[in-house]
Amino acid sequence: MTENKNKRLQNFKNNLGNYIITFLVVFVVFFPIYIVVDTSFQTEAEANLAEFHWLPQQFSVEGYVSVFTSRLAGINLMQGLFNTLWIYLPGVIIGIYTSAMAAFAYAKMHFKLKNVMFSILLSTIMLPNSMATIAQVLLYDSIGWMNTPWPLMIPRMFGSIGIVFFMRQFYVKLPDDLIDAGKIDGLGFFGVFNRIIFPMSGTVIVAQFILTFISAYNDYLGPLLFCQSASMYTLQVALAMFAGPYAQNWPLRMAGAFVGMAPLIIMYVAMQKYIRKGLAISSSVKG
Repeated sequence: MTENKNKRLQNFKNNLGNYIITFLVVFVVFFPIYIVVDTSFQTEAEANLAEFHWLPQQFSVEGYVSVFTSRLAGINLMQGLFNTLWIYLPGVIIGIYTSAMAAFAYAKMHFKLKNVMFSILLSTIMLPNSMATIAQVLLYDSIGWMNTPWPLMIPRMFGSIGIVFFMRQFYVKLPDDLIDAGKIDGLGFFGVFNRIIFPMSGTVIVAQFILTFISAYNDYLGPLLFCQSASMYTLQVALAMFAGPYAQNWPLRMAGAFVGMAPLIIMYVAMQKYIRKGLAISSSVKG
């Protein structure tokens, strides 16, 4: 017993620095969330005080009631959440499939300039998305897509080079015998991909879907530029509309922020093992 205690004490001393760093990281991440939750349950008068209270002095759910019932700037938060889902989910789902198909082609097919094309596509990751904003606005305005969901849906359906890169790493690892077996059964590359390769990619696909959906869910600039009608505002734009021109209703804004975070928190907690496993599978393979 004494030896076990000494070993545990020694392990604790050896890992003390790791424990401290972990605690600091957790504190930095969760302290802002605590502030959001704490403020959301305060009254408006208390939230506007200069003095900070670690716990609400007068517990109130008025902020949450207003989130679900009030319409600010012509939009309700739940309508914004619904708009986010129906605008982004089709593009994300189809984009995952097209990205997986492209990744399979770059990993297993042989064609001229394959490596050059992949290198050019990969280099675009280094470019900030804001560089193309003006060009996108001019293009979509010229074809009549402004104030429609198409600029947010159609481009995503063509996939993402980031997803292609990670999934290519996974497909490179797969044995070529799978493709040869499919060809013996009379399948072409599309048949091999759809019937053999894609069903085997479940973990990686789920991980990339979650990460891509989180990115789309948090998109603010795109809906602000292209969806100019209040009836089409997504969740992030609807949350921004909760800010008043003269006075801030902080419990309302914080309640809205927490309700907006809740779906992503639930998704991450439920799917974190798929995220870790999917990223580990794709990043541990050398191509």
